[in-house]
Parts: sequence; C-alpha cells; structure tokens
Amino acid sequence: MKKALITVKGTQKNAQNETDTIELITEGEFLKKGEYYYIKYDESELSGLDKTTTTLKVGEDLVILMRFGDNQSKMVFEKNTRHESNYVTPFGNIMLGVKSDEIKVNLTENGGELKLKYAIDLDKRVLSDNELHLTVREVN
Repeated sequence: MKKALITVKGTQKNAQNETDTIELITEGEFLKKGEYYYIKYDESELSGLDKTTTTLKVGEDLVILMRFGDNQSKMVFEKNTRHESNYVTPFGNIMLGVKSDEIKVNLTENGGELKLKYAIDLDKRVLSDNELHLTVREVN
C-alpha cells in the first residue's frame, strides 16, 4: 500500500433542508489491485466516528464503503440501485437503504478523486441527501 494524503468532504442535507458539512484531512493508504482501488484511513472525532477505520473499494460503477471498529457498517453505492446496509452503532443496529444518483471515479495509481451523490432512507423514507468528495494524493 502507498501512503496518501486523503481529503474527505461530506455534505448531508436532511428533509428540513438543513445542510451539514464535514471536512477531514488525514493520512491513509492507497492501492490499486486488479480492477479496484482501495483507499483506507482512520476516522476522527470530527466525523463522530472516533476509533473507526474506513476502507473504500472503488470500481468504475461500484463503490463499497466498509467501516471497522466502534462504528461498523458496509455501504454499497451502485448507480440507480438501492442497497440495504446494516449499520452497527453503540446504541444498536439500524437497517438503512442507500441509493446512488452519481458515481464519478477519476483515480490513477498516483491518486485522484471520487465523488458520490446518494440518498439514505429508513423504511424507504428518505432521511438525507448526501455528497461525498474524496481526494487522494500520494505522499512520498
């Protein structure tokens, strides 16, 4: 794995049209293996996911986000397809739906960027519209 500087910007807009944005700049790791890119980094207190490691498996039309540690989850992003994901929190498990509108992957072996637009729902009722913009820059 290569060392990388990873910038994560997440925007969430709820049903009341209130917007919340979190930006995290952290060191992580980056690797191309087969058709997929793997991006791995530790979350921070800022994201509310302290003691959690996030790994993204990025393909052309498919992104899988896996979190390990105190907050475990697996989210599958596939354009125009709804996937259910089990979200394990310290307060119990929640089954959420994730439907992606847009997946833009512009990665090379030296880094690049990933953009996701997706909605999260609970019992098919949309809770929030989200955007994730991730940039990866190789660090020597």
